[in-house]
Amino acid sequence: MNPPTLSPFRLLKDPKTYVDSKLDLRTADEDRLYWVGFFQRHIHTLLKLAKEAGLARDLAVEDIDRRAGAALVEFDDLTNRFLAAPSAQPKKISIMTLDRWRDGILRKHGFVDCFIDLKDRENAKMLPLLPAVCAELDSMRGVEQIRAVVAGVFAGNIFDMGADATAKRFLSHSPDFFNTRAGLPVRPWLIDDFDWAERSLFEKSYAKCVFFIDNAGSDFLLGALPMVRWLAKRGTHVVIAANERPSLNDMTVHDVRNWWPRILEAEQSLATLPIELVSTGTGEPMIDLAEVSDELNQAAQGAELVILEGMGRGVETNLDAEFSCDALNIAMLKDARVAAHLGGRVFDLVCRFR
Repeated sequence: MNPPTLSPFRLLKDPKTYVDSKLDLRTADEDRLYWVGFFQRHIHTLLKLAKEAGLARDLAVEDIDRRAGAALVEFDDLTNRFLAAPSAQPKKISIMTLDRWRDGILRKHGFVDCFIDLKDRENAKMLPLLPAVCAELDSMRGVEQIRAVVAGVFAGNIFDMGADATAKRFLSHSPDFFNTRAGLPVRPWLIDDFDWAERSLFEKSYAKCVFFIDNAGSDFLLGALPMVRWLAKRGTHVVIAANERPSLNDMTVHDVRNWWPRILEAEQSLATLPIELVSTGTGEPMIDLAEVSDELNQAAQGAELVILEGMGRGVETNLDAEFSCDALNIAMLKDARVAAHLGGRVFDLVCRFR
């Protein structure tokens, strides 16, 4: 299959001035050391999961170990060369660059979706809770309902296997969605445009929304999907935009499509709502809106609202992005370095509306 054609996201206010992130690791010395160190540690977690997935599929352990060793050597060599001579890189090096280096090397050595079994496990555990979450929201009205919808997105977003605060924590234990939701920080949040967002979501009848989703499990099924449902029940055509290629525990468009029949069986109200599934054409935990699929751009025509959910898409990239329509960035912060850049702490909440 040929890779999708990529072009700037049609809802950017000015694609010529758009930057996904201002952070350049060539010159940001402390950030460079922090992030390269994190990626060099974290790849061991990915390779451990890749080995478990391979063994579950009866692949030869010797071959898995050989490929994993080669991937680790290649990644360490590449990142150590960057550490030794950061200024030798001709273009900006961002956290997304490190993502692309890592995932490219893993794919080269045959590790395409290291988190596939973990994603499926979490989806299977969280799906039975979806009807209860939807029924709870349906029992509410007005402000109480939209506040519960947003709280659910925050709570679900804690399931993040690409952050120090949560990666090891959820390798063998699932997040407790309801306890997490009950224990969310009180307002005002670190970035808190909720009053404005609340008024706009209630007062405006959005014809179409593009919703960039994040992780599997509680994040998608108990956080993002109930918000998609809430919008769609109000008459908004919701375009669910998901990665084309696997990265960490992010839901790909293929994951969503594979799980969709089971989702509709669990929560039948979704079957009659105006919801569309499309590929972003991308394959990182963040997103560079300068390069998205033609499929997404076609689906986004006429959209009046963009939602960027999750720390990668909504904070590490695109927090300051300007759109030609309303936009909501919503995420829980799970990395101390990301939080510190915003003057906050791990598990602080971001709700930016513009």
